[in-house]
Amino acid sequence: MRVRRNICRAWWLLFVAALVLPTCAQEIASVHKRFTNEDVISLVRMNLAEDVIVSKIRAISEADPSSVRFDTSVEGLKALKDGNVPDPVIRVMINPTPAQATVITQATAMTIDPNLPPPEVGVYWKDQSRFVLIEGQMLANAKVGGKAGSMFSYGFRGMHWDATLKGPNSNHIIRDRRPVFYFYVPDGSSSSDYVLLKLNKKGDRREFQVGTMAGKFGGGKAGLKTDKEIPFEAEHVGIRTYKVTLQQDLSPGEFAFFMATGQQLNGTDNRSGTGGAATGRIYDFRLPE
Repeated sequence: MRVRRNICRAWWLLFVAALVLPTCAQEIASVHKRFTNEDVISLVRMNLAEDVIVSKIRAISEADPSSVRFDTSVEGLKALKDGNVPDPVIRVMINPTPAQATVITQATAMTIDPNLPPPEVGVYWKDQSRFVLIEGQMLANAKVGGKAGSMFSYGFRGMHWDATLKGPNSNHIIRDRRPVFYFYVPDGSSSSDYVLLKLNKKGDRREFQVGTMAGKFGGGKAGLKTDKEIPFEAEHVGIRTYKVTLQQDLSPGEFAFFMATGQQLNGTDNRSGTGGAATGRIYDFRLPE
């Protein structure tokens, strides 16, 4: 009876062993396969590049996350630094998952509205379906007018200052009697900073008045001669963009949009015989006969 009992116990032990040993073997194998701090330190000692080690860590982690077990506690980090593991590698050990790439689902390309001029500061003439740039120039030349009359009237008669443009004719030819213009204005400006003037032809130049001195007992001032101004309407049609329409037809002649950028008075002492001057930018054009 005792022998039979021993035989049953032996069979029971064999049965339990058959169940337990494979599981233990799998756990032992699993522990052996896990990628640990020591493995990383070994790769560093092999003088492998950082990106190679990082790629190895991520490849193992993506294949089987359970096969990676890093100790990133304070003590574990200290051991990694003692093993000369670079910080980028340690960061990947803390979080092996690669950062998600930013996906741009829709890119908005800058488009140019064919009904508006290009977004470059300037004055444009709308010639049917195209925009023609009228190139501008800084107001730099000025001359004194009325000096002889002031001299013969002993200074009681005023003088004026004229801005001059070289050449008897503009190179920009407009063929419409009532043209349509567009302004693309500088940042901080508006259409109210512009005036349209008819220029006076004087031999080999064109000019318009920019300042006056009101004689011996008057003061100097800067400003355009208003009777040469031509009214227009400006409609805000886009960012820094205005559509300019005239209230009347233009007769053949020389014209210019003048954009004042500032003004100054020089020599307000009446005895000096000097007066005001304006500064700005001129966009000149002409209508032929």
